Amino acid sequence: MRVAIDGLVLGGAGSGVERAVEQMAGAMACIDGLEVGLVCTPAYAERARAAGLQPLVAPACTQSRAGRILFEQLLMSGRLRKQAWPLLHGPAYIVPPMFRGVSVVTVYDLIALQYPQWCKVSNVAHFRFMLPASMAAAGIIIAPSQTVADSICNAFPRLAPKVRLVHLGIGEQFRRVDDAGQIEQVRRRYCLPERFVLCLGNIEPRKNLPAVVAAFEQVVESEDVHLVIAGPKAWKCRSIRRRIAQSPRTDRIHMPGNIAEADLPALYSMSALLVQWSLYEGVGLPPLEAMACGTPTIVSDGGALAELAGQAAEIVPLPDPEALADGILRLLRDEMRRKQIAKDGARLAARWTWPDHARRVAGLYKEASGG
Repeated sequence: MRVAIDGLVLGGAGSGVERAVEQMAGAMACIDGLEVGLVCTPAYAERARAAGLQPLVAPACTQSRAGRILFEQLLMSGRLRKQAWPLLHGPAYIVPPMFRGVSVVTVYDLIALQYPQWCKVSNVAHFRFMLPASMAAAGIIIAPSQTVADSICNAFPRLAPKVRLVHLGIGEQFRRVDDAGQIEQVRRRYCLPERFVLCLGNIEPRKNLPAVVAAFEQVVESEDVHLVIAGPKAWKCRSIRRRIAQSPRTDRIHMPGNIAEADLPALYSMSALLVQWSLYEGVGLPPLEAMACGTPTIVSDGGALAELAGQAAEIVPLPDPEALADGILRLLRDEMRRKQIAKDGARLAARWTWPDHARRVAGLYKEASGG
């Protein structure tokens, strides 16, 4: 079986979706009986080869978002047809409706459709038009959580028979780092404090960071701890950054920016705990990665966080920051509880692997092809 995977999103800042696409594609390359081509930018071609994938190199213009969209919608289908790729997987929300072969699409959430106030205007315009068309064109729609599967079925009832739940994986590199030298090296690289609570992800509205900062301001009154908010500045983040800058405890809040993927296991491992108190997540990889590194985690009940991580994390329901502050304090002060949920988290995370994800997706390729 020959399948082309649309990897044009790869090579950017390393968002959760990009990391999921990269890990999935690499795992697909190890499936026996499957020839995998990766549609990618010229800059990513060598990495594709190193992962065991056949690079299907797109024009250089696809390194810009506008160029990528135009190529996907106008030219990619014709190229794949000429090169005899009969099956296309869009692992980042989109497959071109013009594609005449069999297609599968992975949809991580419907945020741009359901909560446009949290998104860039350009994303809302793009996904309002392209996402329903992509799901309608695809033979199978992959959802990474039951929450997302239900959202798709409720919003588009006619598509319900095509929806399949397939959990994502956690990279093998996410394991506890006990090497003091490696920990100290990463600490110095990002100027991190000794004891801190970690938030990781794009700086954007649905991450609910102003509420996390409000909770931290209460925590720091009685605990000697810092807050590290790591991740790239994304959309609509000006008011968030202003709130952080105006905090009376801004001296205890650190924003090191984007963290190299190779440094993430050490970052998780040195954290006192991870907090992801998002308003909504279709998946949310940081809690699962932190669990794999033995780091206790607090999540909200927004979207799929409680569904996926709740068996081994503290769940603090939205929206009261005081409740979050109480949850953080309880966890910081209860050593036995921290150890127990860290142990439970590591056990839960061990069930999430990219090889297993790839095997299940390969089975869906056969189903979509009628095999």
